[in-house]
Amino acid sequence: MTALRNPLFRRLLAGDAVSSFGDSALYLSLGIWAKDLTGSDSAAGLVFLCLALPGLFSPLYGHVVDRVRRKPLLIAMNATMALTVLALTLVHSAGQIWLLYAVALAYGVTFAVPAYGGLLKDILPSAEAASARAALITVRQGVRIASPVIGAGIYQGFGGGTLAVVVAGTIVAGIAFLISIKVVESEPEPVGQPFLTAVTAGFRHLWNVPLLLRLTLAETIFMASAGLMDTAVFAAIDRGLGQPAAFFGVLTTIQGAGSVAGGALAGVLVNRLGEARGSSIGYAVFAVGAAAFLAPSLPLFLAGAAIYGLAIPLFSVALGTAQHLYVPARLQGRVGAAGGMLSNLTQSASITAGAALAGIVDYRVMYAVIAVTGLACAAFILVRPAPVPEVTPSVADEPVVTSA
Repeated sequence: MTALRNPLFRRLLAGDAVSSFGDSALYLSLGIWAKDLTGSDSAAGLVFLCLALPGLFSPLYGHVVDRVRRKPLLIAMNATMALTVLALTLVHSAGQIWLLYAVALAYGVTFAVPAYGGLLKDILPSAEAASARAALITVRQGVRIASPVIGAGIYQGFGGGTLAVVVAGTIVAGIAFLISIKVVESEPEPVGQPFLTAVTAGFRHLWNVPLLLRLTLAETIFMASAGLMDTAVFAAIDRGLGQPAAFFGVLTTIQGAGSVAGGALAGVLVNRLGEARGSSIGYAVFAVGAAAFLAPSLPLFLAGAAIYGLAIPLFSVALGTAQHLYVPARLQGRVGAAGGMLSNLTQSASITAGAALAGIVDYRVMYAVIAVTGLACAAFILVRPAPVPEVTPSVADEPVVTSA
């Protein structure tokens, strides 16, 4: 991965690894915590709805991101999140489950603010875009090999409050890495355009770049069914496999292992085949993984988790690379926000549907819908292939950025 030769990116990656470890250890345990407090699959699914809902307001976040320095914004957001997580030390009964949802909403805002894209654009030359995205997703998914098990272990052994304190510490460590990065950022977008025109600029750019639009719409369509998995997985663990809710951590670990392999493959695949074909392969592979969940078999279930873990980096790296290459630096926030809002809108709807249908519709029906949607997205991208647009230069494409 060529991006690993970039010292600024290595620091960003290290900080992201530490904070991602804590994040995934906690928010994946929130679903288990909600299930234990209430005994309800729907209550567990609502945790993931809270994570997704803030993405509906992404255009506003993107507007802010493009008008400020990204590094100070990320530091401030992470510091706020570290303090918010500590509120979980107050949760002791089902009557306080609203605090779980509040923290999940706060995490959702953090995940929805598209600040990393612009910072990466300023740090990385265009030639390193695919390898950097692949490295990021490999690390983020890789930490999930251990973090869910460790998070679930801390939760089961010492309680959710202790887990919250540990996670707050990882966020603070991530902030330290961010502070150490010295980067020349692109100039913030100047004030001048009418508010509505400025906020919707990301949508207009998507519309004017057919390849980027096609990849974004494919993700949006896919998320319209993928959210069903957040509820279906708990029903499958309980009724299909006869396992406790904590087994979700094991599945997430298996998925993380698949994603490590997928991340290592994704950068090479996208560089060689292009964003469209790389993304299409990812959706097709995901469909195979979803189909493996249809049989109430533990070996097939574990294989399905590994396969869809393998698939996620393929279409994620393809879309992230396209956004990096074909979007100007000071539109990165709004374009990322536009795509994020569309995918989160459909994901939130599907999570809501999944929670409502829990106990009514067999979980295997939900997985069948996900598999068919994955195949449809793979075909959609390749029908009448969109032309490859010109690359928009970044700050890092010209002078060499020095590291402190």
